[in-house]
Amino acid sequence: MSYLNYSLEELKHNGGSHTAKEICSQPEMWGKTYSKLLDEKTSIITFFEKVFKNKKPTVILTGAGSSAFIGEALEGTYLKNLQVNCRAIGTTEIITHPDHYFVQPEPTLLISFARSGDSPESVAVVELARKYCDNLYELNITCNENGALAKNANKDNSYTFLLPEETNDRSLAMTSSFSSMLLTGLLLPHINQIELMASVIKKIQDMANFIISENLVSLENIAKLQCERMVFLGSGPLFGIARESHLKVQELTDGNTICKFDSFPGFRHGPKAVVNDKTVVVYLLSNNPYSNLYELDLINSVKETNAGEVSLAIGNVASDEKFAVDYSIQFPKGTTSIPEEFLAVFYILPAQIIGFYKSIMLGLSPDSPSKSNAISRVVQGVKIYK
Repeated sequence: MSYLNYSLEELKHNGGSHTAKEICSQPEMWGKTYSKLLDEKTSIITFFEKVFKNKKPTVILTGAGSSAFIGEALEGTYLKNLQVNCRAIGTTEIITHPDHYFVQPEPTLLISFARSGDSPESVAVVELARKYCDNLYELNITCNENGALAKNANKDNSYTFLLPEETNDRSLAMTSSFSSMLLTGLLLPHINQIELMASVIKKIQDMANFIISENLVSLENIAKLQCERMVFLGSGPLFGIARESHLKVQELTDGNTICKFDSFPGFRHGPKAVVNDKTVVVYLLSNNPYSNLYELDLINSVKETNAGEVSLAIGNVASDEKFAVDYSIQFPKGTTSIPEEFLAVFYILPAQIIGFYKSIMLGLSPDSPSKSNAISRVVQGVKIYK
């Protein structure tokens, strides 16, 4: 068996066996995550009925690093689908200024995303929320049943959803854990009729498998480019994916590839200055026709002021308008039938794969790419002040 065109023997030699397997396992993990949500539907609905029985709560989506970016991808769709005041705030922001984010008399639903649930900030933010909020509900979405987040849950006003054990990635970089927790977050607003989401799950699995089976050569060729910078652009629910993409490549290359992220319109306001002839610009295209107007306008604008950069577009635009890029991943059946926010689940794969290939090309071990151990799977050394 091979993963991302490497044999298991090669992966063991390169130190990338966990990362490769975890990237490739994502479509299967999404199916398992969906099945687990189906199994727990009644319990989750009971919890939400308690949360929403009186005044609608303020929803805070939190996590650290990649887990925080899940919240960024969900913030808009929660506001739209649940009709609640929703904010995505990293645990790393909350711990220094808790009084800026928690309003004591207001009902609050704190949704925590965490792969291990053992980072000091994850546990500290829950404790701070209990201190600052009179009416607090806790929803923990985590991959580790033995983590502190799951073990320290308040049994009266909390619910912990444990993802399939295999999503608790063993590699440093979050891949399967990120996309599976994101999918969980996307499905929760549909929990009352979650059975109807089966067709969406099948479509995103098909799209991911298309990336893995048909686009590895292109993604490996991009990784082979002598680029020093990568820029990821996405808007709306894809803004959080642009941010996670930038982190993924930067982590897996141990900082040898410096990455940036922005929205399509935001890129014009200064950040475009980073583009040079050693830059790859990645466009995460929405399937929203209105959003496409801004996306295509930016792509054409960048091309007119070409600095020698290489471009990659991911996704199908909703119109027949043409645009010029060097590489593209266009899905054979299109993406128009997939709710826009669910694009986020499989749009993260190209960055994961490019980062994996570049890591090996740089002589790093994708499972543990940090030569200086400056970054680790679970952040260490954070002192929490009381």
